[in-house]
Amino acid sequence: TDCPQRDERMGWTGDAQVFGPTSMFNADVYKFWASWLQSVRESQYENGGIPWVVPDVLNNKKVSAGWGDACAIIPWDIYYRTGDKKILEENFETMKGWVAHHKATSKDLISSMGFFADWLQPLPKNGDNRGDTAHSLIGTAFFAHSANLTAKTAKVLGKKEEQAKYESLFKSVANAFETQFFDKTGKIIGVEETQTSYLLALAFDLLSEDKKATAKKYLLEKIAEAENHLRTGFLGTPLLSQVLDETGEIDLMYQLLFNETYPSWFYSINQGATTIWERWNSYSKAEGFNPQKMNSLNHYAYGAIGEWMYERIGGIAPLEAGYKTIRIAPVPKQPLTSASASLNTPYGKVASSWEIINGEFNLEIVIPPNTSAKVSVIANTKNELMQDGTLFKENSNVKLLNTTNNSFELSVQPGNYKFSSKF
Repeated sequence: TDCPQRDERMGWTGDAQVFGPTSMFNADVYKFWASWLQSVRESQYENGGIPWVVPDVLNNKKVSAGWGDACAIIPWDIYYRTGDKKILEENFETMKGWVAHHKATSKDLISSMGFFADWLQPLPKNGDNRGDTAHSLIGTAFFAHSANLTAKTAKVLGKKEEQAKYESLFKSVANAFETQFFDKTGKIIGVEETQTSYLLALAFDLLSEDKKATAKKYLLEKIAEAENHLRTGFLGTPLLSQVLDETGEIDLMYQLLFNETYPSWFYSINQGATTIWERWNSYSKAEGFNPQKMNSLNHYAYGAIGEWMYERIGGIAPLEAGYKTIRIAPVPKQPLTSASASLNTPYGKVASSWEIINGEFNLEIVIPPNTSAKVSVIANTKNELMQDGTLFKENSNVKLLNTTNNSFELSVQPGNYKFSSKF
């Protein structure tokens, strides 16, 4: 639920889908999500639409891209973190119905199903709660994304014909998206150029290879225009860390995370926040409560950053469904000098803890039984790597996969280990 302080307390589907992965790091929520997804299935309209809220207490027959897509995004997120195919089996028909609704309400595969759009984007030019990113761009991007997740689900379930069908649809929608919204240089055309417009294109793999690098360049320009601050709402914010991480801009992501001026996470912390707020400026010490309508001080959507904090600061991420293969790859940056994280996976507890002392990076990890891990140890690799207090030598449990300029890449079997290296 959201907004416990006002007359809502409803299960908004958009908020749910952006926060799903983070929730799974923080609590054992599998049964909750499985139960809620049953309600999603029961609430699906005959035309395949998914309501704004579940349970559907509004019953207004309205839908929104990025909100209804929860029916495809959350089952896939749960599967990828638990390895449980049942969640996909239960929700496959719902995914198909929703994708069909996307298609039926689009024209030449271009959607107009934005509605809430990039909800509560800060500092919108148009002053609208829906932000500046075009509804058609958002709707088409999520149409492609849900088709892609439905294809992946079909593959896991061994449904080859349906896999091929939805893979083909994904490619067709992606091509339509690229043609409609991007010029030959990879720049947004015809609609407002925003951080979120580029994030959707890059996160959902909707651009041809020759345009990805330039689209990233334009994204970085939009961030620089905002003095290296985010301009993302509910849909764009979770993609910010994903895209910047995948494109090697982790320094910038650290800056965005630790910015202390509006809009940022630490701005609200510095105003006394102990919870995630609905708006980036729901309250300030200087001006008090934001006078705009809708101003919840307990609203978890922007807490989606927790996923990146666990996976890149703590350093624990799945490389295979259910953490059968684990990535341990913390990336330490200022202002942090230490971090730790642990998670109960289907195979047992995985843990990662690092600390920097006098220019030395120390990493302690626990790899659970019946799994393996790819571990990245940050280092100046001209120096030596130490394991458990002695000079590293390959053994039956730890193999050296690769050495880069700034890390040792290891294959690690179950057990407890300590690695250390000099920067």
